[in-house]
Amino acid sequence: MAGLGFALERMTQGRSLTSTAGAYVYAALLVAGPWIFTVLAIGGIDLAACPTDDCPGLPLFRSVIIYNALISAILTGPIAFVCTRFVSDQVWLKRDTSVTYAFVAAQALFAAAALVVAGPLYLFAADLPGPDTVAGLQNLLLMGAAWLLIPFMGAIRSHVIVAVAFGAGAAVMVALIAIAPSSEPLRLLTAFNIGLTVVDLVLARRLLQEYGVALVPDAALARSLHTHWDLPLIGLTCALGLWVDKLIMWVAAPIGVTTVGGAFRTMPNYDTPMFWAQLASIPILAVFFVHVETNFFRLSRAFYGSLAHGVSRRDLARKQARLSRFVMAKLSGLFIALAAVALIAILVSYVAIEPLGLRASQMGILRAALVGMVFQTSASFCFIFLLYFDLRRHALAVSATYCILNGTLTAALLPLGFPFFGYGNLFASALTFLLAVTLLAHELPWLHFHAFVTNNTSLRPAEARARPVRRYFRFRRSSDA
Repeated sequence: MAGLGFALERMTQGRSLTSTAGAYVYAALLVAGPWIFTVLAIGGIDLAACPTDDCPGLPLFRSVIIYNALISAILTGPIAFVCTRFVSDQVWLKRDTSVTYAFVAAQALFAAAALVVAGPLYLFAADLPGPDTVAGLQNLLLMGAAWLLIPFMGAIRSHVIVAVAFGAGAAVMVALIAIAPSSEPLRLLTAFNIGLTVVDLVLARRLLQEYGVALVPDAALARSLHTHWDLPLIGLTCALGLWVDKLIMWVAAPIGVTTVGGAFRTMPNYDTPMFWAQLASIPILAVFFVHVETNFFRLSRAFYGSLAHGVSRRDLARKQARLSRFVMAKLSGLFIALAAVALIAILVSYVAIEPLGLRASQMGILRAALVGMVFQTSASFCFIFLLYFDLRRHALAVSATYCILNGTLTAALLPLGFPFFGYGNLFASALTFLLAVTLLAHELPWLHFHAFVTNNTSLRPAEARARPVRRYFRFRRSSDA
């Protein structure tokens, strides 16, 4: 996404406030477009279809959307990480003829997995009419397609198309409900699906315009699953880590759980504040990808590029120190910015809690979720930097730790009752951040070692074992050969 980041950064340097705001909107959509679309669309449909509190079909609609968001995130996570690496390598090598093939293969794999996982839920466990079942499965496939389009669109400098796609999809969806208001789940799902279809078609059309419609198989896609076997695990643990606490609350919470449609168990008292807290991090994520990533890319290119031009050890150490200082300084600044956002959100919630769809009893969960968001998002920044340095197994350790701790601590604090809901996520986020920043700070002084040894594909495993005993992991970076 660095190429797109440069384009967005140039937009922020203009004199127009509109272009500056647009740059951050585009970055936010590329980071979490489908999730933003889903949360805001639920709110828009709520206002358009249910101006009063008497909307019996809305809980089922929300539950179906939440379950589909869960399933699509977990299934697309492993696929998206592999596709992101494959596409970036192909674009870097200027061999992008197989990008369309990778996109079709990713969509087919997700569709098959989604039907296997969600088919029994909708066809046997849930008590839904036939049309509602079909609409629910369609929604799952469309939502997953949107998530899988994001890594491919990140390689194309078409930020305007991304904004147009999500904007047009949201407008069509809300307009369909506003023209003929109805709280029937089928009508709501149909409007949502039509809006998602608009998003997917616009993005897919731009992708095909860029890379063509020819399907050119490439064995490198299959080989990447072997050489980068940790990427699917990273994607899986990242997605599962964000949802595991909610799954545990739905299954084991002593109070507040609701069941609709015969099988869709949710906990609105917990889910809603957690979703709003996650959305609160989007502005800082946009800043990261617009400014921090682009400046990081310049410094890392100077560091790694110098290796091919006979740089002296002194100059290499100077470039490495500059890169390390930049990373740690930006992490500190981003952490402070996230803390400020969380503090403002907590203060605003005292006077504007009802517009957020919350009640006073949920304030404790919201505060814990916002504090947890600060640590979790900061850990994500460390995680992203580790991936930039191709320290994939360190990144896997971070994502797996968060997944395990989030589930374990949420379950452990359940017996303490409602006042402690959300604290399992908070403690898991804080501990994961400590691990992530420790790993990153530990590896920054060894960037030259990783460049010459652990990420050097010209070295054989036998030679790689000759490195110091204190090194515990082996890595490869295809672009550093």
